[in-house]
Amino acid sequence: MFKRKKQPPKTPQLPKMRRGWRNFWLVLATLYTVVILVVGWFWHTRGPAFQQAIGDGFALSRTVTKQTFYPKQPTTVLDRNNQVMKTLTRTQSTYIPFAKINPLLTRGLVAVEDKRFYEHHGVDLYGMLRGALSYVSTRQVQGGSTLTQQLVKNIVLKDQTQSPTRKLKEMVVAQQLEKKFSKHQLLEFYLNDVYLGHGCYGIGSAAQYYFSKNQDQLSLPELALLIGMPNNQVLYDPLVHPDAAKQRRDTVLMVLHQQKLITKAQYQQALATPLGLKIHNFTYNNDISGNYALNSAINNATEEVMRAHGFVLRYSFKNDQDQAAYAQAYTQAYNTYQGQILNGGYTIHTTIDQALQDQVQAQVTKAFAGYTAKDANGKLQPQVSTTVVDNKTGDILAVVGGRSTEGDYLNRTWASNRQPGSAAKPITAYAPAFQRGYTPQSQMLDGPVSGANVHNWYNGYRGNVTLRNALADSINTVAFKLAASDPNHDYFKNLEKMEFTGLTPKDDNPIIAIGGFTKGVTTVEMASAYSSFSRGGDFIHPTNVSEIYDANQHQVVYQNAHSKVPVYSANASYMMLNTMQSVVKDGTGKDAALDNYSYTAGKTGTTDNSKDAYFVGMTPDFTVATWVGHDVSEYLSDAEVQLPMTVFKNVGTYLVQQLKEPNQDFTQPKTIVKAGDRLTATQESKKLTPLDLIKRDNSNFIQQQVAKNKQRLADLDYRLVYHLTKGEEAKREAAVRGAITAFDASKMTGVGQYTQFMDQLQEIRYKNQKVRRMRVKQEFDREILQLQKQLTMQKATLDLTQENQRQAALNRQKAQIQAQRDAQKAQILAGLKTQYNSQLQKTKAAYANNSSDKAQQREKLLDIMNQIRSYGGSAPDVTITENGAEASSSSANASSSSASSSSTDTATNDQ
Repeated sequence: MFKRKKQPPKTPQLPKMRRGWRNFWLVLATLYTVVILVVGWFWHTRGPAFQQAIGDGFALSRTVTKQTFYPKQPTTVLDRNNQVMKTLTRTQSTYIPFAKINPLLTRGLVAVEDKRFYEHHGVDLYGMLRGALSYVSTRQVQGGSTLTQQLVKNIVLKDQTQSPTRKLKEMVVAQQLEKKFSKHQLLEFYLNDVYLGHGCYGIGSAAQYYFSKNQDQLSLPELALLIGMPNNQVLYDPLVHPDAAKQRRDTVLMVLHQQKLITKAQYQQALATPLGLKIHNFTYNNDISGNYALNSAINNATEEVMRAHGFVLRYSFKNDQDQAAYAQAYTQAYNTYQGQILNGGYTIHTTIDQALQDQVQAQVTKAFAGYTAKDANGKLQPQVSTTVVDNKTGDILAVVGGRSTEGDYLNRTWASNRQPGSAAKPITAYAPAFQRGYTPQSQMLDGPVSGANVHNWYNGYRGNVTLRNALADSINTVAFKLAASDPNHDYFKNLEKMEFTGLTPKDDNPIIAIGGFTKGVTTVEMASAYSSFSRGGDFIHPTNVSEIYDANQHQVVYQNAHSKVPVYSANASYMMLNTMQSVVKDGTGKDAALDNYSYTAGKTGTTDNSKDAYFVGMTPDFTVATWVGHDVSEYLSDAEVQLPMTVFKNVGTYLVQQLKEPNQDFTQPKTIVKAGDRLTATQESKKLTPLDLIKRDNSNFIQQQVAKNKQRLADLDYRLVYHLTKGEEAKREAAVRGAITAFDASKMTGVGQYTQFMDQLQEIRYKNQKVRRMRVKQEFDREILQLQKQLTMQKATLDLTQENQRQAALNRQKAQIQAQRDAQKAQILAGLKTQYNSQLQKTKAAYANNSSDKAQQREKLLDIMNQIRSYGGSAPDVTITENGAEASSSSANASSSSASSSSTDTATNDQ
């Protein structure tokens, strides 16, 4: 018998549950180690910033008192002389103590926004971890901020930046507030200060606004609507997005039911209830619509407070989705911070001179004297937008947002984007071209543009023109070609630098050089962009706000530093100004010339079908941008198209006198040489020190040696790299040189040869590919490229000649047809003249004999006379007496209908 082989003892196996726990602790230990390492690395790199944030948090928390959350003092707006222009007050500012707040409001808010509110101490680490795990597993963001943190963020910090240091400061302050105030006090502060849209701060004002009742009288569905709004006041605005607001309300109701705060019956009944809004518009003394300058100041102040609290204003976007997301975030932040300003607590210092503002408005109104038409809404049409900018500081001096604020609250200077037409050419096409080396006397072909629907305001083309004349005559093809040849797309990027708010990704297209924007521009943007030319190309953010003081924070949150952003070079800027002076002197802007100043620069702009008219004009001291058009696009008459220039002339004449501007030209840079209309840019010389001279000489010597070595190696690369003999390389180079010489000697005589010549150039390129001496090959490449440019220019010239010949032939054909028509008319008139003379005799005889058919003879005579006149001939008027004699003769243009028998029975045809 075989004995069974003894098996080795098995390793004891742990139960499955125990193995699971062991894996869990291993994973947890690994995670713990990773977290420690990450935190250590983060602290090592950001430690000083974190320490600063923690210190700032403790310091800030010590300044927070109950008064921080109580109703604010009114916001005051001051003019440039520190005189009060406006006090923004709230008539509905009831502060509700916790004991009087609807209990379901507090419980519901905690259930929806911060379930662990009564358990944490300002920061909920468990909630933060839950949100992080949710994001990892579902890629859905869950809020990790507690109600206390939200209170700190919105009221104490007012900071929207998404940075670790800001979050750390928020957490520190939140924990300190939890030590300083009770939970009930924190809820009281939150519910009295939370922003709920439409200028409503606090649950009390929101209940009155949306439902016209006190907060303790709200029904369950009404409470749920308000509880859900702090999450996103813009998205869940029941007036603008009622469906989204109802969906959010129903979500809140579901949470309240799940938390057993309401019964199932209450839940179902509330779901079936409509929103039931009953809007009650409070009588706030916050109306700023009647003063364009004040309205503009509040808009500027809102954006500056947004910036101060971390919101980043953007002017460029990756795509439409990126822009749409930004627009939503901007709207939410704008509404929030404008609400804070209107809610009180700020002092806004402005640069507004109300007397000057009123005079500018009066000059604009003067230009529109006689234009009294109104649209269906009772608004005067056409409308106007005018912005005046101080060229030295970049400040806005005056804004006219329309013809009247009576029943018209739109400030078109900043809130209405319209097309600028050719007024965009200086900032998009010409100034960038001057920066690239073009000058006003540089020439460019006014000819057909391939691949784009670009045409001029006149028929045909003018051939080669200087850039000065092209701008003066507003030639579209030249402006488009300048932008299209811009390798860096500065025509678009410069507008981003100068904060054009209506730009879209689609506007990165040279078509904007002739005004083809997706949305358009504002007069504030155009005036400030042009103003940059007077400062040597430096842009300054346009505003009429100089300082903003936050009384609640006890600090200045904004002060205008007039920071400069380089956009154009000084040379390019001066060339642009000098070229725009030709527009006013000799071009389309003649009607804008000022009588009390001799050096005005400017540019006109008119869109297709004359739906928008623009003019931007400037002196060394100020820039004025004006748009004229209908709010709903309609055609402008020829007289209405001239209105922007009339506005500039009125306003500019007043400003030159008011500002006492001397009759002096723009400052010419030392690097510009001027000879008549010709401008040349040179580099300004710099006096060198002895050390500079030594450095320069050493640098020149080193560069020369390096260049020699590169040249020597470049001349030997065919041998060192490609192992060709000198003779083999010379043969290849000779083949290319011969082909280039032969091509250069030939001349294209017809457009049909263009393809053939391009094929020849391509063959030369193929030959050049075989050349192995890189220096020579590159020289050949440059020559071939130059030949291609010459060929393209020849084709364009031939195209233009062909077009001119076609037009001339057409004109000759028209002349021949006209000559034939004239000959036919002459022949017909000769026959009618014979009939006329014969019939005249018959009519005379009939009257002399008092024949019974004398009236018929007279009608025949008149009929022949009318036929003669219809062909452009002359038939004299006659009066025939009873005896048949011709009594008188008068104008040949009298109406035949006036011929009738007189009381003496005569044949007449009188005028």
